Parts: sequence; structure tokens; C-alpha cells
Amino acid sequence: MEGMSAQAAEHGGGSRFGLPPMDTVQELRAALRAGHGFPGDAERLDGELAAQLLTRVQVDEVAAVDELGTVVDLATVAEIVAAYRGRVLLAADRDAVEAVDQVVTDMLARRGAE
Repeated sequence: MEGMSAQAAEHGGGSRFGLPPMDTVQELRAALRAGHGFPGDAERLDGELAAQLLTRVQVDEVAAVDELGTVVDLATVAEIVAAYRGRVLLAADRDAVEAVDQVVTDMLARRGAE
């Protein structure tokens, strides 16, 4: 069981940076709606998931899904969820945010000097 809790903490966030659990899509959505992550992330997550989860098969054709191929690309959905979980962790890490801000500032300064 110890490995499972370490794995859950690694993947979901949990107590890391005082964040709520993010082991399910609903928990991740709740964390984003509570203000964790970056501005607009909750809406972007919903939009990206909706785009992946939209069924492109008519209801009367669901029986033919085997012939049509995969309706939902679960690997893409998992990548989207992992990316937003990572954004929540990044936003909670003030040192990382400051480092990113400094790199962006330096890049903009160099671009302005050219």
C-alpha cells in the first residue's frame, strides 16, 4: 500500500504544495475551479476534453463502433489531464513560476534589443 500512496501523491498532487487531490478528472476540475493552476485553465481543460470526448458517431451507429475505430482517443485524454495536472503543480511552485517569468523577461528584452 505504501507504493500506492506514493504513486497517488506523485501523480495527483495531494499534499504536495498543499494542493487538493487530483487523482480523477473531477478532482482536477475542482482544483482548477478553486483557483489552482493558471487563469483560464479550468475553461481550457473543459474545452479540450469536450473536443476529445465529442462523439462523432450517430447514436444509431454505436453498434458499428468496432468497424469505425476508436471513438475517443483515451491516450490524448490522458495527456490533456496530465498536462493540466502539471500546470497546477507548476503554478503552486513559486520558485518555478519566478524562473519562468525571468526567462520570459530575458527573452523579451533580447527580442527588443534586436
